[in-house]
Amino acid sequence: NVEHKSQIPVPEALVKIKNFFETDKDISKIDPEVSCNFPTGKNEGKVTGSRFNADIKVHSEGTGCKIEVIVDLPFILSPLKGKVEELIRKKLSKYLA
Repeated sequence: NVEHKSQIPVPEALVKIKNFFETDKDISKIDPEVSCNFPTGKNEGKVTGSRFNADIKVHSEGTGCKIEVIVDLPFILSPLKGKVEELIRKKLSKYLA
């Protein structure tokens, strides 16, 4: 699981997170078939792909937010879970700075 705190408000964070998963080259190297579903009015979303899935929740915290990402990989790819989580952690810091 990945947690990240940001000073960015929830609505803006959701847009940036979706943009990250849909356009980031490093994510597409891990899984070129990633798609995002962030329902309007909800502070959560789901990322689905052929190699991994992720549930994302964004909570208000002060003037910013707290992001929680739960990564799910098939058993055969479980050795890569740490690498995927570290990439997501690093990219959230970049996109939500």
